[in-house]
Amino acid sequence: MNREDTARRKSLLAAQAHLQRIQARIAWHDVMEVVSPPHLTPARGDRARSIAAVLIGIAVPVFGLPRMGRILRALSIGMMIMRVVRGLRSRR
Repeated sequence: MNREDTARRKSLLAAQAHLQRIQARIAWHDVMEVVSPPHLTPARGDRARSIAAVLIGIAVPVFGLPRMGRILRALSIGMMIMRVVRGLRSRR
């Protein structure tokens, strides 16, 4: 091998390494989108979160912590069932 072949091979390997780094970065970005999808409407989510915090802050002293935990568990299971049903409906 002469110097030109060696230089050409070095540049090819460097380009391939750079391409693999870019592909790994894109794959990592795709994984992060699946794990934590971007929020579509952050203003609405923030408002709903603050309203929920106020309601829970008022309800805990009124109902007590154990009863409020049971109520929230039942509500979360109901919401999960509703999301599953809506997901099944949207596939049709």
